[in-house]
Amino acid sequence: MKKLSENEKRVLEHLIRDGRMQCTDIGRKIGLTSQAVGKIKDKLERLGIIKGYTARVDYRKLGVDVFAIAFFRFKSGSWSKLEEGGIRKKVRGPHLIRVYRLSEGDFTHLVIYGFRSINELEHYFHRLQKQRSHVSKLRTVYVLSGDSVMKDSIDELLLKAIDEMGKERPAEPEVIGPVPRRDIAHTGFFS
Repeated sequence: MKKLSENEKRVLEHLIRDGRMQCTDIGRKIGLTSQAVGKIKDKLERLGIIKGYTARVDYRKLGVDVFAIAFFRFKSGSWSKLEEGGIRKKVRGPHLIRVYRLSEGDFTHLVIYGFRSINELEHYFHRLQKQRSHVSKLRTVYVLSGDSVMKDSIDELLLKAIDEMGKERPAEPEVIGPVPRRDIAHTGFFS
């Protein structure tokens, strides 16, 4: 992992929060010239730490309202044949959001999909099973509506990684606050 200077970290933090932020605005906030911020941005891009800038889009306003998390098991020997043909070419398509190769267990791959409707999802998986059954077996699918998405950003994780560079700490769940304790004697639980 590349070690970043304090100024590089601060510029990167601002760009994670708002990728459209101008160098002059970042410089004003952290006490650098816009030219210095521009040089830092260029360096972070050249190192591949910043891979690009993208708009955050409300997928539901574009009609994407159904998601699926699918677990697959590739049939014995089929994975090596696919690697030879370029597996990266096989995991493209507008409905695939993320594809993960699992290292062990009952499943070999986890895929996250997005669709406009349940009908579109059903049609897709029906065709997928017909076309790819010789290569992989669909083991489990979890279907979620757009209403069930509670968080859709990795920004906090990236900011934590920047903040802890060189002084990594074990992961801890967020503290939600004290839960009121009830006196067990008054609940009748042990009566």
